[in-house]
Amino acid sequence: MNKTAMLLGVGLGAAIMYFLDPDAGRRRRAVARDKALSAANDAGSRLDAKSRDLGNRARGLVAEADSLLRPGGTDKSAETQ
Repeated sequence: MNKTAMLLGVGLGAAIMYFLDPDAGRRRRAVARDKALSAANDAGSRLDAKSRDLGNRARGLVAEADSLLRPGGTDKSAETQ
């Protein structure tokens, strides 16, 4: 038996004992569940914000390209330099 498999087995056994403890296991499972749900909600909120930001940036690029392609359109970034 190699050391990695043995350490994995010991760690898995300890985790099972930790969560299935008859005295405090229920509370530990509830805390772990609450933390996992909170992390999932945070990730969803961040993903939503990033997708809105990306959409806004894309709309800005389209508007800028549209203004350059219209007759009389100028490159505003060149004017400010």
